Amino acid sequence: MEQKSKFDKVMGAWDILVIAFGAMIGWGWVINSGDWITTAGFMGSIIAMLIGGLMVFFVGLTYAELTSAMPQCGGEHVFSYRAMGPTGSFICTWMIVLGYVATSAFEATALPTVITYLFPDFNQVYLYTIAGKDIYLTTIILGVGVAVLITWVNIKGAKTAAMLQTILTAIIALAGILLVVGSAVNGDGSNISGQIWEAGTGNTLGSVFKVACMTPFLFIGFDVIPQAAEEINVPYKKVGRIMLLSIILAVAWYLLIIFAVCYIMPQSAIAEEMASQNGLVSVKAIEIAFNSPLMGKVLIIGGLCGIITSWNSFLMGGSRALYSMGESLMIPKFFGKLGKNKTPVAAIILCGIACCAAPFFGRGVLVWLVDAASFGCVIAYMFVSISFCILRKKRPDMDRPYKVKAGKFVGVMAVIMAGFMTLLYIVPASFSAALIWQEWVVVGIWLVLGVFFFLYSKRKYGDEFGRDIFIVDETKAEDAYTGDSSVYDEKHIGRHFVVTVGCEYGSGGPEIAKMVADHFGVAYYNRDLVDKVVEQIGVDKGLVEEADTKIGVRYAFDTSYGVRYANLSNRVIDAQFQAIHDFADKSSCVIVGRSSDYILKDRDDVLNVFIYAPEEDEIAAVMKEKGMSEHKAREEWEYVEKSQHARHAYITGKKRGDRHTRDILLNSSLLGWDKTADVIIDLVERRYDIDEEALKKEA
Repeated sequence: MEQKSKFDKVMGAWDILVIAFGAMIGWGWVINSGDWITTAGFMGSIIAMLIGGLMVFFVGLTYAELTSAMPQCGGEHVFSYRAMGPTGSFICTWMIVLGYVATSAFEATALPTVITYLFPDFNQVYLYTIAGKDIYLTTIILGVGVAVLITWVNIKGAKTAAMLQTILTAIIALAGILLVVGSAVNGDGSNISGQIWEAGTGNTLGSVFKVACMTPFLFIGFDVIPQAAEEINVPYKKVGRIMLLSIILAVAWYLLIIFAVCYIMPQSAIAEEMASQNGLVSVKAIEIAFNSPLMGKVLIIGGLCGIITSWNSFLMGGSRALYSMGESLMIPKFFGKLGKNKTPVAAIILCGIACCAAPFFGRGVLVWLVDAASFGCVIAYMFVSISFCILRKKRPDMDRPYKVKAGKFVGVMAVIMAGFMTLLYIVPASFSAALIWQEWVVVGIWLVLGVFFFLYSKRKYGDEFGRDIFIVDETKAEDAYTGDSSVYDEKHIGRHFVVTVGCEYGSGGPEIAKMVADHFGVAYYNRDLVDKVVEQIGVDKGLVEEADTKIGVRYAFDTSYGVRYANLSNRVIDAQFQAIHDFADKSSCVIVGRSSDYILKDRDDVLNVFIYAPEEDEIAAVMKEKGMSEHKAREEWEYVEKSQHARHAYITGKKRGDRHTRDILLNSSLLGWDKTADVIIDLVERRYDIDEEALKKEA
């Protein structure tokens, strides 16, 4: 279904960089650095981060290309839909929403935990215990209160959320830089040499992979960019580069944190801190680096800001993913509505409710949410990587402002690495990285909800379930119509005319039409040029080809042009109608095929011509043009003719060569192509009173 974007383009390059980078660095580097180092050691942690970073980078390359090609709200939803259809898109989007919602809920639970490091007596009014962790009234009030605040910020608009992100990311960066600089100045290389490797799970390789399994959670965030693609006011090619830059910066950030902690703290000091009540190794590291407990508070404040930046980004990403599903009627359609601030209010509120519920479960669910979120994301990453490979094969001519080099290799590597990560979460013997039963409960509840919404929406919306929402890029469409026809009406000011040329395959119709256009110096559009404009508007070439026949019916929407073609690809036909009307309005021109005689039937400045020839002559022309044998040429001729007849009849309700819809029918074999063109030229001059000699004198 074709529509203009409902979002405002309010975010610039810096906005989307800080949204992605701020989401990826978050709070994990403050709370988890000790776990990484005691599990895999300095070198093992470095290798683990590089493994995770490499996986995310390959996946990021696929995202970068697909986002530039399909800059539409929903990201993964749109990519997987184009490649796999509604069912594949539902699975992919539902799993990325799990990643966003679970991560947002994690942040809501983590925030009160961080506050207790700043204010040890914060926990007041004991309520109950879950998973061995006590729940206090003060932690619930804080978590719910901040959840409501961040939900409100996102409802107010993407730009407001981006401004908040910029401020908080700057504070995080300052805290991290202080840690790295202080460690570099006062640290000692012998601290690193004493803890190169650890084997927390019994063997070095297992330890490395156990840490590597934590990285998808750390690097979630770059994928928020395609979710908000319609709100970005940046050239599409640049969007891809910014996405990759955010990944590189995040990987570099975690590597520097590991170096800083190991360089300033010996193995014994890290082990001692891990055994303490707080276990915040990064905080202890900056205290040692500056010999000041106050600097630990500074780092915790930076981590606190990291919680908010991640929370803010994931709420934005999750709400946009839900919005795209609501628009496509995969979930109740009210999720696909925008509020007065051009934000998906219902989707944001749903994510906000999940965040408000999380503090009631306390710290015990933190690790469950982390692993569930990571599992959901790697599933979605694998689907996007597969979609990249499918679209590279099926849609090689798709406009890709940012096109990845060695695309086949990149796609295969992304699929392999995302698939490997997925197996690590599933296979019980995968280096102690597989999900435990509590985490499977979280994932299972989410999958049950997905099945419910899938079946509910299928039943409620019927054929409209999974409808394709096609967003028209107005600027791009306007540029497309300029074409290469710089001579519009220069010779025939005041004598506007349009010649439509229908033709049988092999009759020479396009060639004859081009001769006519060249004679008058007007624009010429054959089928390929019409389709090119439709593609530039944003319709995939494959859908244009499918719309040439009644095969592969996908859509069932009424249109302003009636119901004769209501089961064809609605957006392809609509885009062709739009393009042809614009051609005719803008200048005198010659248009070949695409039922242009029917499309322009209400105009009085149109001459409709149909060109045909005896079947054997047409097949001979196909043999000459394509270098085919007679048998192959006849097969192709029959296929093309059948397809074109079916398409024209389905749209117009009439036969392609019906004399009642044409002004003149011409047998091109009777006079030959050149003289047939002369007949049409003479008819145009007489019909529109064009005096070529007078025009030459005027020139």
